[in-house]
Amino acid sequence: MEKSRRLFIKNASLGLLSVTAFNPFKGLKLSSQKKNALPNWRDLVEVARWCPTVHNLQPHLVKVISDTEAELYYNPERLLPVGDPNSIFSTVAMGIFVEHLSIASAPYGYSVRFSKVYEPISTLATGPTLFAKLELVPRTQKETLAVDLIKKRRTSRMEYDGKALESSSIQLLKTQAEAHQQEFHHSSDPKFIEMMVDLNQHTLFEDLESKPNREELDNLFRYEKEDAEVKKDGLWAKCMGFRGKLMKSVFQKHEKWTKGLRRRMLRKTYRSSFDGTSSICWISGKFQTPADWLEAGKFFARNWLLLTQEGAYLQPLGSLITNTGAYKTLQSELPSPKQGNELWLLYRAGYSDEPTRSYRLDTNDLLIQ
Repeated sequence: MEKSRRLFIKNASLGLLSVTAFNPFKGLKLSSQKKNALPNWRDLVEVARWCPTVHNLQPHLVKVISDTEAELYYNPERLLPVGDPNSIFSTVAMGIFVEHLSIASAPYGYSVRFSKVYEPISTLATGPTLFAKLELVPRTQKETLAVDLIKKRRTSRMEYDGKALESSSIQLLKTQAEAHQQEFHHSSDPKFIEMMVDLNQHTLFEDLESKPNREELDNLFRYEKEDAEVKKDGLWAKCMGFRGKLMKSVFQKHEKWTKGLRRRMLRKTYRSSFDGTSSICWISGKFQTPADWLEAGKFFARNWLLLTQEGAYLQPLGSLITNTGAYKTLQSELPSPKQGNELWLLYRAGYSDEPTRSYRLDTNDLLIQ
């Protein structure tokens, strides 16, 4: 009890210091007089742009219509025709982005919601394409997630410290999932974790054998820091935990890595990045329609930020969901979801050194004038 009390005081003190000494979202630090004043859409986008998207592609675009209305577009050049042909996870990413907009508007006493959704996202679209209409509305429920968690959130693809998620964190995640009609499960069983890590490794190398997959990913990797700084999108090698030259060789000279010593070395290098993994989490819910995918995205945004609040990191294991063979294996190994639900997300979670933050497009790049 005394240890918990000291920890609470420490965290409260650190939180106070972070508010008073450093604020990454200057436009959102409000005086009591300004609360309930309408936030500026530009300020909200400035914060929400730090949200996670599939392979950091950032397909979202915003066109301001009025003080309370905006249109949400997508850029089809930032979709995955091979890896996500039906734009399911790009739609999830749209839900994530809008939920971040909503959290960013909370200090003003507002939230952001979808007021209308148009045609589903299509990889065949040309040019910025209208997807939904957004609306700023007075908030009816208190926001429990702090705005500064948005920029603090990271993906950790590095070695974890071997400590499983705290039981108190697990309970918070379960409670949050239930409130959003989602099923949250986790395991810290070493044999299960080893099986999932091995399955993930096997799936990755299987996907690498596909030339279309490999070429699509090659276009998204930023092998050098300069490239990452200029393009401000995609998968920067430093964030992936690999040397840029190694990654470039694997994707552009793949035949050299298909057998022998090089293949064994590559497998060992990739496998070592999963050392210390002690918690695997998975989520099931309704996942059949674009509306379901948007709701899933809104939930995942909050799930991830709650983990950030708890001092933990996660790494989505997306290929285990999108690869048909891997998904069938998951279905055979995991408990069946409730009727009408399906498994749509699996990730490893835990504690590590602070990961490198990936770049983001500038706010101006996300606003349609």
